[in-house]
Amino acid sequence: MPQLTKNIFDELTENIRGEVYTDAVRRYLHSTDGSIFRVEPACIVYPKDTSDVVEAVKFANKYGLSVHSRGAGSGLCGSAIGRGIILDFAKFMNTLIDIDEETKTFVCEPGYRFGELEVALKGKGLFFPPDPSSGEYATFGGMLGTNASGAHSVKYGNVSDYIEDAEFVTTEGKVYTLSQIAGTDYDSLDEPFRKLFDLYEGNQEKIESGYPAIRFNVAGYNLKKLVDSGRLSLGKLIGGSEGTLVITTRLKFRLLKKPTHDSLVVAYFDNIINSAKATQAILPLNPAGIEIMDKSLLKFAKEFDEKLNEAIPDGYDNVCMFEFDGFSEEETTELAERAKVILEEQNLSPLMHTAATTEEKEKFWAVRKAAVPILYKIKGERKILALIEDAAVPTDRLVEYFEGLYGILESHEAKFVIYGHIAKGLLHTRPLLNLKDPHDIELLRVLDDEVFALVNRLGGAISGEHGDGRLRSKYIKKQYGALYDVFMETKNIFDSGHMLNPEIKTHHDENQMMKFLRYGKDYRSEDIPRKNLTWADGFVEEAEKCHGCSKCTTVTSATRMCPVYKITRDEYSAPKAKANILRALISGAVDDRALYEEALQEVINHCVNCGSCHIECPSAVNIPKLSIEAKSQYAERFGVSLTDRIPTKLEDMGRGLRKVTWMLEPVMKHKIARNIMEIVSGISAEREFMPLAKNSLHDRLKDRSKLKSEHKVLYFAGCYASYVRPQIGEAMIKVLEAAGIEVIVPEQHCCGIPHLSKGLVDGAKDKVEQNRKSWGKLLDEVDYVVTTCTSCGLSLYKEWGFLRDDEFTKKVKSKLIHISTLVNMNMDKLEFSESKLHMAYHKSCHMRALPDNGSSVKMLSCLKGAVVEDLASNCCGMAGSWGMKADNYDLSTKIGTPMTDKLKASKAEIGVTDCPTCTMQMEHMSMKEVKHPIEVMAECLK
Repeated sequence: MPQLTKNIFDELTENIRGEVYTDAVRRYLHSTDGSIFRVEPACIVYPKDTSDVVEAVKFANKYGLSVHSRGAGSGLCGSAIGRGIILDFAKFMNTLIDIDEETKTFVCEPGYRFGELEVALKGKGLFFPPDPSSGEYATFGGMLGTNASGAHSVKYGNVSDYIEDAEFVTTEGKVYTLSQIAGTDYDSLDEPFRKLFDLYEGNQEKIESGYPAIRFNVAGYNLKKLVDSGRLSLGKLIGGSEGTLVITTRLKFRLLKKPTHDSLVVAYFDNIINSAKATQAILPLNPAGIEIMDKSLLKFAKEFDEKLNEAIPDGYDNVCMFEFDGFSEEETTELAERAKVILEEQNLSPLMHTAATTEEKEKFWAVRKAAVPILYKIKGERKILALIEDAAVPTDRLVEYFEGLYGILESHEAKFVIYGHIAKGLLHTRPLLNLKDPHDIELLRVLDDEVFALVNRLGGAISGEHGDGRLRSKYIKKQYGALYDVFMETKNIFDSGHMLNPEIKTHHDENQMMKFLRYGKDYRSEDIPRKNLTWADGFVEEAEKCHGCSKCTTVTSATRMCPVYKITRDEYSAPKAKANILRALISGAVDDRALYEEALQEVINHCVNCGSCHIECPSAVNIPKLSIEAKSQYAERFGVSLTDRIPTKLEDMGRGLRKVTWMLEPVMKHKIARNIMEIVSGISAEREFMPLAKNSLHDRLKDRSKLKSEHKVLYFAGCYASYVRPQIGEAMIKVLEAAGIEVIVPEQHCCGIPHLSKGLVDGAKDKVEQNRKSWGKLLDEVDYVVTTCTSCGLSLYKEWGFLRDDEFTKKVKSKLIHISTLVNMNMDKLEFSESKLHMAYHKSCHMRALPDNGSSVKMLSCLKGAVVEDLASNCCGMAGSWGMKADNYDLSTKIGTPMTDKLKASKAEIGVTDCPTCTMQMEHMSMKEVKHPIEVMAECLK
């Protein structure tokens, strides 16, 4: 490889419309995917169009660089990483170009995601059948690259079965389409395609008879039926080629009419032989899918989750879920009943259920969906690995396959779980290994080799749906024998210089799966010497929990995380980027001084502490806490800007300036005044001026006659209800006193969350201590600590524990309750007038992080005659004070647009939310009045 310099990549930057990065942070972030590997690239390119891809390929040719296509980076085999140029299609080339309902097709760019298509097809009666478990965030470029399938492929097939057309770029920088090639006769084909035609014609018998007699096989290249009626048909060859032959830049797929009904039979089995027999017996009914969870997974699920322990009955070896779909309820119900009859007549299952209603089906699927993510939360050095998880065997060899897998894994004393698509003969077998331990690293090869030998003996394929990648490319030569030479010739025709993903498919290395590991025997981690937060389970351990699945890059409302990534679609913004870069620091992959450099801090600052990723991450990585630690280390050395300090002074301003800020309100209505404010403070001039209330909550409560009761609560009002909108506090007291509850409002201080979000840990600690002193013995005397602000609630419930792990913070957490939960508990003591109010409710991100987070909707729904519409949307985009900053205003409003568009479109008279900054954004973007739920309840109180 030629010497690479910054000037070389400047040349690439000048020739494309997209973005080019060579800094250490970006290269590290793109050095991993969803696999166990890590390979650092030379450069990352975010292309904006096909011409950018052409220029990148020409550049790579000129300087001898490899090229690696990347979508979501969710692949399990290491196919989206490499040492040359990473072409990341997720940021810009992610558009749905067209849906044609008449022809039942859609056209998209490679970075477009399956989850987005499902949203776009809603109500159209169409669907795209292949549905991998990562589908919500997987891109169509990646899905075609691995020829993905999913739980329903036994009936509907793989992605390549639905490819209608594709635009692609060759290593020569030429652009073609599948339809163009298919429409060209032999004599008019360009030379590479004539060679490919000749290769097939010369080896047709070898090709057509050289594959295992199994339907689900993505190992190697699919050359079958390459020439059809005298024309080249490249769709199934490119499908599953993992970016090793061409680079796709536009895709056209076929859609099907969506079944309107489905049914589900859940059956438990005493042994694996019976479940295998049941699968074979029910396959003739053409099920949409059959999923299995074996005893290993059931055992883990029951041990690690109390709810699953109750939901999963004891004493069974495995459970299978038989799913049927169709276009009438009668059809699907009959199929389910026939399946049950088969199981009963053949005495295969001692316990089975038919899930007829949507609620019943969701209940059973919830067990399946909840069980697998638990595997990523298992504590300890051994982690669940995607290693031997993709082999498929003929379904009539399933018993031998199960017995063989158990024998191999138990002989090496490796813990494991098995689940997957038993209808396809495809089982996801996941061993627990420690990839920092040389013994377990050696086991990678040993287990891989022994499982391959088993699968090969049974007439199966080593790669069934996830691809070969770095895990299984070594087995292609062994599986195909003489046909491997044809694969090599195919590679040379398309890519003679081995530029495209050169270490995948046609690279034979006996020890490949042991190289370039994310961890490995030489991996070392060094803890941050002086941490500012408490880390009971360790800072290093927390950073290393991320396994790179990419769920945090979901861009639909299927997840709340990550609000920033949903808009930027930049790897920098993804929650996993924070874990990756902190792992780079503790392992020495980047210099520890990088913590104090702008590029790394930009990654960390893309965390707005909404907390959604911690809730939704399969591995439960506490990214917000990791980010606070990193910000605090930076702030400790360099301090923070005036703009970042202002939100931490709201309490001080409330105490000292509340009597005068009202005078500024008329002035601040003028844009010029707010422009000056922006220059001085950094707060966006687009934001409305927020005056403090002349009389704080404490001022208003001085002369109140307190209710005395045996039921007492301490009200933590927070800065907003204390100094900006004290009506919330008054409403809360009115309702609770009507329920016979004594409300004590002691001297109190900021909860500290504004300080933590800026890395000012010492300031946050001071606020906790000030509150402890001012509360005195009250905490022991009250039943609950009540909050109306969800951010304050989160701070007291969770983040105070980050600052000090003592009796005080533990007691606060144990007594914390949100106002709506407390009202619901005492609803029988309250009487409300009938209301005709139509409300649109937004659940804040911090509300979602609290226990009983559906309590406000439940409370509002108790108002007779009222209509409560749950907006059920994304983050509002304010993220505390983050959205107030001029630098963040545009991004903040883009994040909030999906939710505020729903609010504007709603017929609701008012918006309702528990969060102060959500209130600001909702009022700012919708022009509707927004109230706190407790204000609504107080207004309706008789």
